[in-house]
Amino acid sequence: MVKQLTHISRFCALISAILAMSTLAATTDIYKSVDKNGVVTFSDVPPVKSAGTQNITIKPNATNSMPGLRSIGSDPGTVTSDAPAPNSVSIASPENNATIPMGAGIFDVTAELGTPLVDGELLALYLDDELVDTPQTSNVWTLTYVIRGPHTLQVRRLSSTGATVSESGVITIFVLRPSVLRGAPR
Repeated sequence: MVKQLTHISRFCALISAILAMSTLAATTDIYKSVDKNGVVTFSDVPPVKSAGTQNITIKPNATNSMPGLRSIGSDPGTVTSDAPAPNSVSIASPENNATIPMGAGIFDVTAELGTPLVDGELLALYLDDELVDTPQTSNVWTLTYVIRGPHTLQVRRLSSTGATVSESGVITIFVLRPSVLRGAPR
């Protein structure tokens, strides 16, 4: 019995240590630097300031996260006071200044609507001011093979005639992808 309690206490200590380390790792600052040639580098180590280099500290945990759903009051027809305006559209995911992690540049963009689309209304996604695919009724887009670097996103709500009813604010995202010239990240 004493042997089992010893094992349990060691196990609990190990779990506590792992949780403490994961909490520290989750709060590590991420540094972005842009050199005079426009090459963007992300690191957990503060970069050395040199001529022509711009350094920015990025808030922890800003990597492609999606906010929770808005709460609904006790009456299903009412939404709490932070409800969006009718006919409004906004980008729910990714967040502004989010970093899309290493990979093939594949990620989802999700729009939030103030009110559901009516007959004939469509949603259009713009990546760097260029229309992505054709307007659609779905509020989710899967973007593929987006090149590395900063990009802007905006969603527009279109009427049945194609006129813009409303549009989201423009957000910026950063896509990380391995460079052939620099090799795999270490």
